Amino acid sequence: MVLLSLLALGTGRAASGASAKEQAGSLPPSELLRRLRESRAPYHTFATRFVQRKHLAILDVELQSEGMIFFRRPGSVRYEIVAPVRSLMTYDGKKVQCYTFTEGAWKLLNNPAATAIGQVLRQIGRWIQGDFDRDRKMFDIDVVPADNYAGCIRLTPRSEALTKYIRRVEIYVEKAPEYRVTRVIIRESEVDLTDMRFRQELRNPSIPEGTFSAPEASNACVGIFPPVDRPDPNESPTRSGAAGRPPS
Repeated sequence: MVLLSLLALGTGRAASGASAKEQAGSLPPSELLRRLRESRAPYHTFATRFVQRKHLAILDVELQSEGMIFFRRPGSVRYEIVAPVRSLMTYDGKKVQCYTFTEGAWKLLNNPAATAIGQVLRQIGRWIQGDFDRDRKMFDIDVVPADNYAGCIRLTPRSEALTKYIRRVEIYVEKAPEYRVTRVIIRESEVDLTDMRFRQELRNPSIPEGTFSAPEASNACVGIFPPVDRPDPNESPTRSGAAGRPPS
């Protein structure tokens, strides 16, 4: 379920391995985090599409979904799955609303996990804007080299209890001059993982009315993105074709 994957973003533990300092060519964590934060500073709103793949070894299947995320500083977020099954979570700075699309209409859900969802949505928004300051209380933060990226920000939780949910979170940052988050991998075990790839990022877009509070804004939100058969306006041909299997 998408919600479980989202909640996993708030927890994690790294598998054993060399630290960032032991890996040749890695940037100091503070340096990559600074570059990412500064590259995001001029923008107050973001919108991005994503493709999410979830591999479950127990079922020997890979589940795929597509969606979009809208973010407005300081913390308003819209997280919507558009295919194959539509669902929506919004946070307007005060409360979380969860919806499902069924029988041709959006239906509000009574979700007891709404508070936790709100925390996760805000965390995703902070990652998009390059803000990792609050994560330092929960995670050890390292930067390790990653092919075709400026680096991978690896979050290792400080609490042993969190290993019940996830092994680590890996946040991949695009190379200069943009320094943007283009991929997040959530390693739930040695085999199971959730891989989110962000594309068609729009910076400082005009946010449709109701984006962070109304499910009916869905069509307007989809409409601000270029058609999928057009090149991503923020990607060069060399970068847009460099997707591979999740790193080990």
